[in-house]
Amino acid sequence: MRIILSLFTLLFLSEANSQELKSKDHDGSGNSIVLKGQIIDKETNEAISFATLILKKEEIYRVADENGFFEISVKENMMQTASVSISSMGFESRTVLLKELNKKEYLMPRFEQLSEVLVTGYKSPAAVLKTAISKKAENHPVEPFNFYRYGKVLINRNDTTELDLELITKDHDEGYLTLHRTTQRVEQIKWNTNNKPEKYQYYSQIQSARESAIRYSNIFHKRKYKIFTLNFVKSVKPEDKNFYIISFQIDRDDWKYTNRPYPTKYSGKVYIDKDSFAILKVIENWETTLSMLDIELYLAKYDNEEERLKNAFETTKKEENICYYSNHMGNGIYYPTKHFNRQYAEIIYKNFKMENAVYERESYFFNFELNEVEEIPYEHYERDKKQTLFNRVDYDEAFWDSFNKLGEENISE
Repeated sequence: MRIILSLFTLLFLSEANSQELKSKDHDGSGNSIVLKGQIIDKETNEAISFATLILKKEEIYRVADENGFFEISVKENMMQTASVSISSMGFESRTVLLKELNKKEYLMPRFEQLSEVLVTGYKSPAAVLKTAISKKAENHPVEPFNFYRYGKVLINRNDTTELDLELITKDHDEGYLTLHRTTQRVEQIKWNTNNKPEKYQYYSQIQSARESAIRYSNIFHKRKYKIFTLNFVKSVKPEDKNFYIISFQIDRDDWKYTNRPYPTKYSGKVYIDKDSFAILKVIENWETTLSMLDIELYLAKYDNEEERLKNAFETTKKEENICYYSNHMGNGIYYPTKHFNRQYAEIIYKNFKMENAVYERESYFFNFELNEVEEIPYEHYERDKKQTLFNRVDYDEAFWDSFNKLGEENISE
C-alpha cells in the first residue's frame, strides 16, 4: 500500500467536456496543440470511462475521464508522425495517427455477454468460480519455489521519463496459500534512463507487493466472491475458446473488497481452464476520481503526504493489473508466467497547477527451481538493503547482449 500511495498520488486538469481542437500560444519551445475528444463504444454508442491514451515514444500518458473525454497537449511537430494508442479493458486497442485523431474515437468490444445457462453442467458463473477457488491448492503452487524474473520498469512524471530500467532478479515464493510477498535479489541490471539516481536505489522501492491476483485478490476469497456481480463473457479471440471467461465487478468500494484504501471502481475478468479449472489469467482494473474531501480522508494521511496534498483539489487514479499462469513445468501445477502493472494518477491543485505520473512494470518468469529452494529474506529499503540494492551488481554488457528474454510480445488483455 505504501508503494501505491507514495509513488503515484498525482494530478491533471482537463476541460474534458469540450471536444474542440485548439492551439496554445508559443511557449518558447515550439507551438503546442491541445487535442480534445471522447472515447466511445462502437456497438452501444456509450462513452468509455477511463480509457488509456499513450504516446510511447513521446513519453505522454493520459486517461479519459468518467465520461470518456480526453485532453492531450502535444507539440505541433508531432502531428505528422506521432501516433496514439487507445485502450480500455474489454475493448480492442487501436493506434491512431495524431493527425487523424477525431473528436470521437470508437473502440470495438472484445467480449460478448453470454447467458448463464450456456455453460453445460454449471448453471452460473459463480459455480464455475467456486470450483476454481476450491481447486487453487490443487492447481497452483503451495510449496516454496524459486524462479528468475526479467523485469522492465518505467516511471514517468509530467510527461518526462524519470526511470527506465531492465533487471534480472532471483525470486523466492512460499506458495499461493500464504500471504507472504515474493522476495527478490538483484542479479543483473541495465539502466536505460535514471534521472533521479539519488531517489531510486532499491528494487523494493518499485516492486508491486500484491502482484499475484490468486494470492491477494478478493475475487478469489472463498466467501467474498459471492458479493461480486459475475457474468460469463465470450472472447472474440479463437485462442480463448478453451476458457471459461467470467467478468466481475463490485459496488462496494472499501478495502475489504478492492484492496485499495480509497473509494474506487473495481472490476476485471478471470480466465479459467475448462478441463482443470485452473486460473490461467486475471485482469484487474481500479478506476476513480477523488474530490478534495476524499483526498483529505483517504490519501493525505498516508506516507507523510499531508503537506503535499493539502492543496489538492481533485485526483484521478487508474490501475491495471494482469497476471498470467501456465503449466510450463509440465507437472500439472500452474505457475506465474507474465505480469503487467500500470498505475496512472493525475492531480489538480487549488491553484490549477497540474501534475501527472505513470508507473509501468512488466515481468517475465523463467528457470523455475522446485528442489533445493533458496530462501531469500524479505528486505525493506529503509532497513536491510543488501539484496535489493540496485548497485549491488554492475552493468554487464556481455550478458545483456546475449540475453534472450522470454515473451517478446507486449503484454495486453
